[in-house]
Amino acid sequence: MGETGETYPKLPGVIMATALRLHTREARKKLPVRSDPYWHELRRGLHLGYRHGASGGSWLLREFNARAGKDGQGGYVKRRLGAADDVLSADGMHVLSWTDACATALGTDRPTITKPARLTVAEAADAYFSTRTSINSHDRLTWARFIEPKLGSRSVAELTTGDLEKWLSHQVPSTDDKEVLRAARATANRRWTVLRAILNSAFRKDPARVPSAEAWRRVRSFQRVDRPRTRTLSVAEARKLLNALPEPLKTMARGALETGLRLGELEALRAADVGRDFVRVRNSKSGKPRTVPLTGEGAAFFSSLVTDKAPDAPVFDFVSRINVSRQMRAACVAADIDPPAVFHDLRRSYGSLLLNSGASSDAIQELLGHADLRMTRRAYAHIADVTLHRAVKKLPSFTAESPKSRPRSV
Repeated sequence: MGETGETYPKLPGVIMATALRLHTREARKKLPVRSDPYWHELRRGLHLGYRHGASGGSWLLREFNARAGKDGQGGYVKRRLGAADDVLSADGMHVLSWTDACATALGTDRPTITKPARLTVAEAADAYFSTRTSINSHDRLTWARFIEPKLGSRSVAELTTGDLEKWLSHQVPSTDDKEVLRAARATANRRWTVLRAILNSAFRKDPARVPSAEAWRRVRSFQRVDRPRTRTLSVAEARKLLNALPEPLKTMARGALETGLRLGELEALRAADVGRDFVRVRNSKSGKPRTVPLTGEGAAFFSSLVTDKAPDAPVFDFVSRINVSRQMRAACVAADIDPPAVFHDLRRSYGSLLLNSGASSDAIQELLGHADLRMTRRAYAHIADVTLHRAVKKLPSFTAESPKSRPRSV
């Protein structure tokens, strides 16, 4: 019961956190990654929240309003305050420290008092990431580093095609090196994909404040710049890499080599998803569940990981994406693997081994969970060419009589 007689309902699934767990970057890093915020009560009916993502977090505000909710019973009004200073340094505007967030939450112009007249790109991004079924920390990092600093405070409805094209062009450095330019444009396209997904989500969910999507639908990304990565590891390289990787990433890398699962799919895998000789992927990038059979050695490996675990327990211990990248680079240097491999190359290596063993493109598509067969053929075209070349070499000669076909003398 509040000072004015209001009853403050408790939101389901909310974990309350003390200030000691939120007030420093180091303390927040120790919190488990989750989509639901950690809330700290500043005063009755007013809470400061921290949503912890895999690559950083954001501050939220929740305030009870007696006039909000259905049937005049009152309810909580929630607003996003800004990004937490987990990755970038606080600037007091878009990236907030604990002190900045508290000052804003307790201020007389806090955003929960009145409904904002416009939807900012930052608010749209927060809504987009909070409702995604699978959290892609790389997309969050792209947002925090390359989109929010330039566009976070802008109104979604007021964005123009020119604004977005200018932002896109600024993602590409000036260079005369054609290959560097191609790679930079391809990277810019991937960042644009994240931004466009955020804007499209806002258009679908909040048509009152985002009445049109024409501004970004007219933007044309850079053409003919995408080139699939073709790095695969030989069996010898894979063994050297596993020996050089620290735990728990070593175990996760072994899982990728045994199944071809994406990093996010490995993170989402639960003990109940591991069968006697298969693993079940329930939430894949394509949206379709799939079953991946295991070798005898693979089955024994996964069985050892889930022994004595509860059905909903994760199979693999969590490793942040930034540590995955760092540890992969360090392991490649230590194992003298050149060119160095990234984690996704383990999945690609699994596919190449399937292709070299004679598996069809349809089978590889099914096992890897590609939404389209063209994606499979494009990713493994370089290996398929080698396989076809070897097959052609085995064709018989049409001009010379082979010893086996010569008639026996009588």
